Amino acid sequence: MVDKTIEPVRCLVVPADPGLLVIPSAAVAEIVPLSLDDALAEGNLLGFMSWRGIDVPVYSMEGMSGNEIPKYGKRSKAFIFYPWKGSESNMFFAIAIKHDPRPRLLSSDDIKASDEVQEDNDFISASFTYDGEIAVIPNLQAISLQQ
Repeated sequence: MVDKTIEPVRCLVVPADPGLLVIPSAAVAEIVPLSLDDALAEGNLLGFMSWRGIDVPVYSMEGMSGNEIPKYGKRSKAFIFYPWKGSESNMFFAIAIKHDPRPRLLSSDDIKASDEVQEDNDFISASFTYDGEIAVIPNLQAISLQQ
């Protein structure tokens, strides 16, 4: 008999404009203070930051969600994401965040279906209700292809 128990997923939950960002912890290489060189900023690309000797593009999830790009402050951070399988080993990318992430174990019991589905947004994989708020899972692969 097949065990249909679904293990909880370790996630980081961050308040953002499209809703709570729910990001699988396994996709995150590091969370670092945001330090941008915005000389090449364009659209949702906020600029680049140097991380471990690599220039990493930094994107705004708010902008990719069709919302206004916020002003990032001294306490802002960047999620640095691992490259996707099949991409070059140094193809790291980042999403800027204004608020500190909260680690959570997310199980199917924690999420509820939502009418706020953003099916037409290539940068959002799923949306649902979590803790009574709209939550979104970013499409990290689509974001990484912006490079």
